[in-house]
Amino acid sequence: MIKVIFFVLPMLLPFIGFPQFDFKFRDSDSNAINNTIKKAYYGHADVFIGTFMPNQKAKLIGVKPAVGLSIGLQYERMTYDLTMELRFGKTKNKYQLANSDMTNHYFGGYFGIEIMRDIWTNKKNQILLFGGTGVDLFVIVPAEYRNPNFLEYILFEDDEILIKEDRSIYSANFNFGLMYRFYHKEKNYFGVKYRYNFVDYNSDKILTDITGNYHSVMLSFGYVSKN
Repeated sequence: MIKVIFFVLPMLLPFIGFPQFDFKFRDSDSNAINNTIKKAYYGHADVFIGTFMPNQKAKLIGVKPAVGLSIGLQYERMTYDLTMELRFGKTKNKYQLANSDMTNHYFGGYFGIEIMRDIWTNKKNQILLFGGTGVDLFVIVPAEYRNPNFLEYILFEDDEILIKEDRSIYSANFNFGLMYRFYHKEKNYFGVKYRYNFVDYNSDKILTDITGNYHSVMLSFGYVSKN
C-alpha cells in the first residue's frame, strides 16, 4: 500500500497544473520550445543510455548499463511515451535458485508507459515531471540451444534449436522522476532523466532475498516533429 501511495501521488501531480514560465525570444532560431508547445499534436522519440542502480538487498545485482528507446506523442505540455529498456551483465554477487544452484546470470528489461508534464520552460531549457507503469524483466536462467541437424535445418530453416526455455521473473514497475532537456536545435534536444522504480523481484524461482527497488539515470538524444 505504501508503494502504491508513493506512486499515485507523483502520477497525479502532472495533471494539477503547475505555473509555467514562458519567455519569448527575439531570435527566431532559438524559440524551439515555445514553438513546439503551440502544436496540437506532434511526434516524439528519444534514444538513451544509462545506468541501473538497485538498492536494499537487490544491491547484489550490482550497477548495470542500460540502453533504450522511447516513442510517443506530445499534446501541448503533455508527453505520452512507450518506453523499452534493456540491461545486461553478470550480477555483483551470486544468488541461489530454487533448485539450490548458485548463479550470477542477469539480463533485465523494462517496458512501460510514461506520462510527462512540462513544469518549467526557460529559453532552450525544459524540465518535465513524469510518472509511469509497466513490466520489469529479470532473466535468471538463460535459454539453451543446440545446432540443428541437416533435416531440421531443411524443415525449420533455423540456425539454432531451442532445447530449454529461459526462466524469468516478471514484476510490476511503478515509477516517477524528472527530466531535463536542452534544445540545441528546434527539433532536437539532449536530455538527462532520473527515474525511481518500485519493483519486487522476489519469487518462488529463487531462494535468495532480493527485496529492493532501483534508480535509473539516463542520457538521451530526442526529437520532436514539426511541420
